Amino acid sequence: MSAIELLINMTDSAVDMLFSSARKMPAERQVWSPMETGRTALDQLQECACAPDLHMQLIDPEHPGPFEGYEGAREYRKRWTTVEACEAACRESTARWAHFVRGLSPERLASMAETPWGPTPVGVITGFHYWNLVYHLGQINYIQTLYGDRDMF
Repeated sequence: MSAIELLINMTDSAVDMLFSSARKMPAERQVWSPMETGRTALDQLQECACAPDLHMQLIDPEHPGPFEGYEGAREYRKRWTTVEACEAACRESTARWAHFVRGLSPERLASMAETPWGPTPVGVITGFHYWNLVYHLGQINYIQTLYGDRDMF
């Protein structure tokens, strides 16, 4: 198995774990903020659903997508108001991302892309979707512990 196929498999598993955990939350907890400035689980799921398109734009600024840039993503993701809608959108964007990543040549993977925080290897950016999913899985699991849920999966 190639490194790209391993990354895609890991990412698909992370999508499964993220939404499995979120579906275990009662509906009122999915939109509950643990602190005044804390993010809700739903907000984090919305981000995970549109993040692959942002990552593809980082690699290829001309890549067509349903929105443009971070501000466009913030507005676009508001359309998904349930865990189910976020999951469907995340699975669709993950499939687009997987197709995109499979098409990157070894030379392109080794090249640098301009990002808001400076030049970043394209191969590293391909892992951002996986990293973001796992990061938000941890945040959602933490929210669950705050209201007493210890059965996250």
